[in-house]
Amino acid sequence: MEYRFAVPNDLSKWLEVADDVGEVMRVPNMGNDENFLEYAKRKLVQNDAIMACDVVNNDCAGFIGFSRHNNSITWLGVKHKYQNQGIGSRLLSLALCELDAGKLITVNTYPRNYLPGRSARNLYFKYGFIEKDGESFFIDNLEMVELSIIP
Repeated sequence: MEYRFAVPNDLSKWLEVADDVGEVMRVPNMGNDENFLEYAKRKLVQNDAIMACDVVNNDCAGFIGFSRHNNSITWLGVKHKYQNQGIGSRLLSLALCELDAGKLITVNTYPRNYLPGRSARNLYFKYGFIEKDGESFFIDNLEMVELSIIP
């Protein structure tokens, strides 16, 4: 697996990953979602996205988006056929290296009661994120919780 910063020409690959994981993320057809499309374009231009490439099969396995400005992880997805191979873990590790460990790092993710999101939550916990108060909130009608790494 090769990991590298994604560039604007990688947009279609990111949209493939988004479509593959859209059901779990509660946004079916995510690759066609106008808000997601604008978000992905912005991350690619800002150099705030890393991708995992399966060089043997010439396929994109996953993406992570992050925000240096907000010191946060903003999106993480790994295609189903590549899950449980450490790809999400490596993407998260690389993205965290781009953020300021001396400041609060956050991620908005699934609430505890959303079973399809359990593996993502467990990955964040593995990297030291904690759920401070467990209070949920809504973004685009999707229930979320904030996890954080406290410096």
